[in-house]
Amino acid sequence: MSTTEADRSGDLGRLVQTAREQKRRVLSEPEAKAFLRVHGIAVPEGRFIRTPDEAAAALTAIGAPVVVKAVAAQLTHKNDAGAVIFPVASPAAAQDACRTIAQQVKTRRPDIALDGFLIEAFRPGQPEWIMALRNDPQFGPVIMFGLGGVFVETLRQVSFRLAPLSATDIAALLTERPATKLLNRKGSENAGANLGAVLQRLSQLSELPEVRRQIEEIEINPIVISEQGPLALDALIILRA
Repeated sequence: MSTTEADRSGDLGRLVQTAREQKRRVLSEPEAKAFLRVHGIAVPEGRFIRTPDEAAAALTAIGAPVVVKAVAAQLTHKNDAGAVIFPVASPAAAQDACRTIAQQVKTRRPDIALDGFLIEAFRPGQPEWIMALRNDPQFGPVIMFGLGGVFVETLRQVSFRLAPLSATDIAALLTERPATKLLNRKGSENAGANLGAVLQRLSQLSELPEVRRQIEEIEINPIVISEQGPLALDALIILRA
């Protein structure tokens, strides 16, 4: 089975099989997002391509502006490797962005061989949030929510609850940290409800036997509220050893 076939399907069994055959525990971003999409968590429209020559057609199909990202399962911190460029507004610029990213990754992370590139609709939003499901060896499934993006490590505005989540748990995750007051600012009246619905999706995933058996962690960082609702702009899935 090819990686691209697994990317499109979002089927956990096929994704795990492909990863195990390639002796890796981390799903690529297209694979992780395909899994989220199948389970009702929205992601921006995107195209996985192998070479820069395919970037122009991908941008034309999606519509400008786009984000261009390197794709490699080992590339879990893209910004540090120079593996993301946005916004990209033209087909020629998309091709150039792919070539620039490839050179930057080669310079900063020569140990990584790229699988290709992800051309994705540019859908920025503020503030950025993080949510995650972790199958902890001691406590079982745990769900995290809080302020995301670059502020995760510096401000540590995150909270945790054991899964599955009750309505009370979701309400607490959305209110107990000072940063969550941003959910109540003017123009964000539905943000809490929208993010709560995604937390409920993660909670449902925590109860699936195959997720408990195969997945160590699902992290969405960032997730933003767009005009179309919540969008997972980046995603990381780590399989159990």
